[in-house]
Amino acid sequence: MASNIFYSACAWSAPVALIALLGGCNDYKLNSQGGDNLATEPSTTSPTVSAPDIDVQPASLDFGGVLQNCASAPLTVTVSNVGDETLTVSDLSYDLDSYALDWDGNTFSLDPGDSREFNVVFTPDAYVTITGDLTVSSDDPDEPTVVVPSQGFGDVTAMFEEGFTQEAFESLDVMWVVDNSCSMDEELSQVRSNFESFIDEFVGLGLDYHLAVITTDMDQSRFKGRIQGGVITPDSADPGAEFLAATDQGSSGSGDERGMDAVKAALSEPLISTDNAGFLREDSALAVIILSDEDDGSTTSDTAFNSWFTGLKTDSSRVSFNAIVGDPSTSTSWGGCTNWVGLSMLQADAGDRYVDMANSTGGIWRSICYEDYDETLSHVSLTSAGMVTTYVLAEMPTSYGNIEVYVDDTQWSYSLFDGWTYNSDENSITFHGDALPQPGAVVLIQYPIEGECSR
Repeated sequence: MASNIFYSACAWSAPVALIALLGGCNDYKLNSQGGDNLATEPSTTSPTVSAPDIDVQPASLDFGGVLQNCASAPLTVTVSNVGDETLTVSDLSYDLDSYALDWDGNTFSLDPGDSREFNVVFTPDAYVTITGDLTVSSDDPDEPTVVVPSQGFGDVTAMFEEGFTQEAFESLDVMWVVDNSCSMDEELSQVRSNFESFIDEFVGLGLDYHLAVITTDMDQSRFKGRIQGGVITPDSADPGAEFLAATDQGSSGSGDERGMDAVKAALSEPLISTDNAGFLREDSALAVIILSDEDDGSTTSDTAFNSWFTGLKTDSSRVSFNAIVGDPSTSTSWGGCTNWVGLSMLQADAGDRYVDMANSTGGIWRSICYEDYDETLSHVSLTSAGMVTTYVLAEMPTSYGNIEVYVDDTQWSYSLFDGWTYNSDENSITFHGDALPQPGAVVLIQYPIEGECSR
């Protein structure tokens, strides 16, 4: 320091007594103000002052588009005390009537670490952007007022939002019913090259599964609902190869295709306790997948089969019937399908009974005349596992181009490849490829709608 001067006080010529008294050579601080001999630095640390400290989150609010004269979904504002003394909040108010806050008008206090939430609702009265400020007043000594900018705009349409969670069964029994009649030559040749898609997708889900194959032939004794090749499980030596071998039943079976009769025989006595023992488990979900180019000729009625089939489980949602068949008949079409694939022609009659059964059990149907079965089999494998590939929307979008689709916060584009498509006839979103939600994923779909106020 400038006011402190140090000298070396070694007096070699001083008397011996003085030297002895001083005890040798010492440094003395000569300070005009006296005090200790040791030099000290003044403290630069300010004393800690206890005080309340307000924090308001979020820093701003954006309501987006809301139908004119309709209330928006509420957004939450959180007022917190991050200081170490009690915070008193005296006012929360907006400068515009378009914004409403659920505060009762009473002053309140927050102890250190406490917080309180408030909901804000936006009601636009014009087709313009409306900005307003929420002002929060308190006894915070440094920040007595906090302003939260807010905005939204009146719209002729409103954004509607739907959320879903993708689920899957932990254990599942899947029975494939393959049409092995002579009319299936071309279709079987086409589909066998893609069966690997099904088994790869299915095994990749990591489920506890039982997989089996039967045919539509109820005339030849070696078929008649009997499982071909045994029950395939995750413990099988090569599940993929075993499944492909089981589906290769040729095309010399009966031309009287009776898929539903075959399923009932396979899952009833005596076969369920003999030839097919070990396939059906009490605690597993059950899915049947039929592959045929003709409609069902079973003797059992649709009503009787449906009642028996859904009754196999105490929870009918754990049972599904799925069909890869000819396109169903409509009021303007006889149904069926035809498609040339190279030099081969895929042709099938309408699979009306199978499609009706799929629709009544929450399963899906796909046309057997597709050139590429890869995606068809992939969808069937996931659907049979209890997963959803197509989501039917609750409202009708006013603009298809403004639909936004998210899976676990990842936005996917409109695409047949690793994306999603919209079907206006079904008003549904279907996922494709890598965009398909995996078990546990959260699906969020946003789209504009017209209509009356929902709130």
